[in-house]
Amino acid sequence: MKRKLPGQSTASLGLDLDRFSYLDSPDVVLRNIHLEIQPGSLTIITGHSGSGKSTLGAILAGLLPRHSMDHLEGNVAVGGTCIEFSATSTPRVDVAEWAKHIGFLPQDAGHYLSGIRGTVAEELAFSLENAGVLREQMHQRVAELAHRLHLGKLLERHPEKLSGGQERLVAMAALAISEPDVVVLDEPLAGLDRQATELVTEMITALRAQGTALVILSGSTRFWAQDADELWLLENGTLQPASDAEPGNQSEKSIQRPQRSAENPAVLLSMDSVELAYPGSAHAAVQHLDLHVRSGDCLGLVGANGSGKTTVLKSIAGLLTPVSGVLEASGSVGLLLQNSADQLFERTVLREVSFGLPKKSIQLERVPQILAKLGLEPYCDTHPYELPASARRLVALATVLVREPQILLLDEPTEALDEAGEAILQEAITEVLDGGGAVILSTHDARFMERMTDRVHAMESRS
Repeated sequence: MKRKLPGQSTASLGLDLDRFSYLDSPDVVLRNIHLEIQPGSLTIITGHSGSGKSTLGAILAGLLPRHSMDHLEGNVAVGGTCIEFSATSTPRVDVAEWAKHIGFLPQDAGHYLSGIRGTVAEELAFSLENAGVLREQMHQRVAELAHRLHLGKLLERHPEKLSGGQERLVAMAALAISEPDVVVLDEPLAGLDRQATELVTEMITALRAQGTALVILSGSTRFWAQDADELWLLENGTLQPASDAEPGNQSEKSIQRPQRSAENPAVLLSMDSVELAYPGSAHAAVQHLDLHVRSGDCLGLVGANGSGKTTVLKSIAGLLTPVSGVLEASGSVGLLLQNSADQLFERTVLREVSFGLPKKSIQLERVPQILAKLGLEPYCDTHPYELPASARRLVALATVLVREPQILLLDEPTEALDEAGEAILQEAITEVLDGGGAVILSTHDARFMERMTDRVHAMESRS
């Protein structure tokens, strides 16, 4: 690719990066990367978990390098200004000014939301208020965007009470409403159902039509390749032109389903006419739910974002008490949350997986075994948040598996996993089933659902 200095083009965003590394790390994470993002263009950057996609996204967003900490050599051009970084000079970036031109939605969409607003409508208006937009204009823009993205029913909801998919859609809307020149999206379809996926792709089309450039960081290209102006593979720290194939070998393992004994398997979970509601809510989240799960069952929960799949898993795990009906679970229950950040808080992987286990217990003795099975041994002394997203997801899974749950609950378990991580997850599920346990999983990954589950239960969407 021909090398140009970002300041010499009409691009909305230009990057001429020689090398980037984190504080106190001898490894160069990114090298020899040259990008020119033109107005209205769609640029796709794909690669495995840990390839540096999120790091590249943070650089484009002005969040990296951290002043006097990380090491970047090169130039970045934003809003007509070219900023030079060198081995001896790391300019302090005005992130607020940068954000007027470059909008960035991280992989954990909840991190983009303010966390201090009481309704979705207020959250959408947050950036407009900070920009001094007149109240009447602000209300009009929020109403128009909500109508276009079918968010009207969510406007009066509290952001903390949204499903994972709804939260991602609201975060994207909150980002788009301020109309930056470039929007950078890190795994924008993670956790979205078919309808929400269509809304996101419609939003991307509309943004491009008004001249906004899109940069999408994704482990998969299947939703984007056909419409992309540029398609790149990030591998070994640098970009190279990519085909529209998925990165790596995408052959799927054949799963051998566990064979039940001739005797009637034990019932591990019974839910009869269960109604679920969150404290303070005037409406039930789930009504008239009947579920019966036996030893060896792998049950899938399907339904639109907000239909109550996560709510059901939380109730089985004992985090939400039914308003009415009967819920009975035999044996221990373990829950892998949709967002790994809600499950990780210790300073090292070893401390994380060992947390809360009694000394000299069998479970504590299992920690090295679990780490080895999940491929986490090399990371024992690493902080979980310094790991690639796929490995971080497996750490959260390890904290559940080490307690040997008889009922394993998985909320969007393939989210953030690369191919190797998904294979490890499949083996973990099969081991639980072979041991006489049961697995209940919620996912919008139709291929994974079809491969792993014996049957599915469709959740009814709330009106």
